[in-house]
Amino acid sequence: MVLAGFVVATAGAAEPRLTLEQVLKQATDYAPLNRELAARVDRARAQQEKAGRWPNPTLDVSQERFEAGGDTTTQRFYSLSQQFDFSGQKGLETRAARARAEGVRHGNDWRRLTHRSRVRLRFYATLLEQRRVEALRGALERMDEVAAMVKERRQAGDISGYDQSRIERERAGLRARLDQANAALQHRRESLHALLDTDEKQMDQSLVGQLQPDLPSPLATYLDRLNQRADLKRLQARADSAGFAQRAAGRAWVPDPTLGVGFNRVEQPGADGGGLLLSVSLPIPVFNQGQAQAAEASARRNEAEARRFRRLKEVRARVRGLWRQTRSLIESIETFREEALSRSRELTDFAESTYGAGEIGILELLDAYSGQLDARLRALEMAHDARVASIELHQSSGGRER
Repeated sequence: MVLAGFVVATAGAAEPRLTLEQVLKQATDYAPLNRELAARVDRARAQQEKAGRWPNPTLDVSQERFEAGGDTTTQRFYSLSQQFDFSGQKGLETRAARARAEGVRHGNDWRRLTHRSRVRLRFYATLLEQRRVEALRGALERMDEVAAMVKERRQAGDISGYDQSRIERERAGLRARLDQANAALQHRRESLHALLDTDEKQMDQSLVGQLQPDLPSPLATYLDRLNQRADLKRLQARADSAGFAQRAAGRAWVPDPTLGVGFNRVEQPGADGGGLLLSVSLPIPVFNQGQAQAAEASARRNEAEARRFRRLKEVRARVRGLWRQTRSLIESIETFREEALSRSRELTDFAESTYGAGEIGILELLDAYSGQLDARLRALEMAHDARVASIELHQSSGGRER
């Protein structure tokens, strides 16, 4: 018997289980999301590179031929011209593109945090279903023991057949609830692994973890790091980018010169020659001085700043509410366990002993079992609600959820 117990214990210890840390590691390595975010960064870098590139130089080749006094004269012009950023618009546009790229990186950080939060939520939802299955399976096993005791008393003639029929009906109901819970557990597992890079062997692994979270840190801890939220940084980067674009548009009245250098070749009877060719061209900002572009950039900047201010105000209120909700839920769990759950166990033990002594009927015993099971399931749901609030609290504050 000792050897058999050792073998069973060893087999249970060797059973593979998934922890939250392992699941989050797989979430970090999730290839589809990483590929999408990498593509966003590559596109932002390409736009930044495009904004910093100078315009290509222009090569002009022309020829003129005319006749005078019976002689033919041919002139050829070779010129290479280049536009220069005298106004500084190109530099400001490059800074605007760099700010947009920074916003993309902040947006990717927020998407990663959101993905990890979704994984955490689904992990604990799966863990809840797993604990619910364990509770129902334990209740069914205990009901099997009671059914065996009722059967013995029925054979001894101590009780009527109604008790045995009633206990069998209760067992059938528990088996149905257990089947439903197992189906829900499979659905939760599929939903969790849909966000991970997992193989078939890991799909049926049990989860291990603490369903109830720890008490949150002081409220000031979460409020002080709100400005570090990646989505708020993304909005600030958009405002900065629009500000640089506005400054660039405001310099449209400064003409960017185009300088050219080349060679002029003249061919005529009895005399050929040529010389250096220099050219300067300036656009005249009469009709378009960048007013519309500046107004558009200013509107985008005001919109981003207003959205950031509004988002920050909403997030502050949300963090306060989630902090209070998390603490209240955890405190209510402790109260429920001390008052309802412990008393349910005591009531069940008392009902078993009194039923065995013939002092109460089967209905009172089944009511005690049902009350204890409901209390246990309710405690699990309360712990899960507190965990969900804790995850949302840490995500809303821009930190990492526990």
